[in-house]
Amino acid sequence: MDPISSKEPRVLWSFWVACGLALTGAILPLLLAVGGTNRIAAAAIPFGVAATALAAAALLYDRGRPLATALYFIAGLALVYGMLTMIALPLRLAVIGTCDPAPAICPAGFEQPMSSGENSGLAIGVAMGTLAILVGFFGLLMLFRIRPHTATPPPARREKPWAPLPAETPAPAPAEPDPAIAPVAAPTAGSPTPSPEVAAAEGAAAPRKPARKPRAKRAPKPQAQLAAPAEPLELVAPEEPLELAAPEEPLELAAPEEPFELPAPETKSDGDSAS
Repeated sequence: MDPISSKEPRVLWSFWVACGLALTGAILPLLLAVGGTNRIAAAAIPFGVAATALAAAALLYDRGRPLATALYFIAGLALVYGMLTMIALPLRLAVIGTCDPAPAICPAGFEQPMSSGENSGLAIGVAMGTLAILVGFFGLLMLFRIRPHTATPPPARREKPWAPLPAETPAPAPAEPDPAIAPVAAPTAGSPTPSPEVAAAEGAAAPRKPARKPRAKRAPKPQAQLAAPAEPLELVAPEEPLELAAPEEPLELAAPEEPFELPAPETKSDGDSAS
C-alpha cells in the first residue's frame, strides 16, 4: 500500500463526475420509457453498481493506488455489461424479426418493434456509460502521477558546495623562553636609572648573534656560442638526356627473278614422218 497524504482535486472530481454520469445512464432510460414497455430497464442494475464503485473510489482513493484501481475495474466491468444489455435488444429484434403493431395479432416468438422511448434510452445509456469509463480513467491516471510525500530532513546548506572542508590544524605550542637571554625590564618611575658602565657590562654579557658573511658574487657562466650555419649543399646538375640512335634504313627487297621459260616443243618435218 502506498497511501496518498494529500487530496488531489483533479482525481477527486474525476471520480465524482464519472459517478454522476453512471447514475444518469441508469435513471434516464427508465424515465423515457414510462407508460409503455421498457425492455432496457435491466441495464439500470449494473449502472447502479458502477456508480457505487466510482463513489467509493472518490472517497477512498487516498488509501492507496491498488484500492482505487480495483474499484475502477469493478465499475468498468459493470458499465460494459449494462451497455451490452441495452445493445442486445436491437440485435435480437434484427435477427428474430418483429411483428406488426397493434391491433394486429403478434405470432409466438416475435416481439414488438422498439418504441421511441427505448431508442432514446438506448442512445443515452450507451453515451453516459462510455463517458463514465473515460472520465474515471482520467482520474486514475492523475492518481498514478501523484508522488507520495516522505518526510526527509533538508540537506545542510553550504556557501560553496564545491569547495572542500578546511582541515583542522593543531594550535602551535608556546615557545619556551631562552634562559641565556634575560628579559630587560623597563625602568619604572620610582626605580633608579642604571649607570652607563653597568649598561655596557650588561650589553657585553648578553650573547650576540654572529654577523653574516657577505656572499661572494659568482662569475657569470660563459654563454655557449652557436655554431655557424652549414652552407647549403649544391644540387648536382641533372645529366643530359641520352639521344636515341637514328633508325636504320629499310632493307631494299631484291628484284623478282624472271620467270623460267620452257623451251618450245620441236616440230617434226614431213620427211621424217614419211620414213
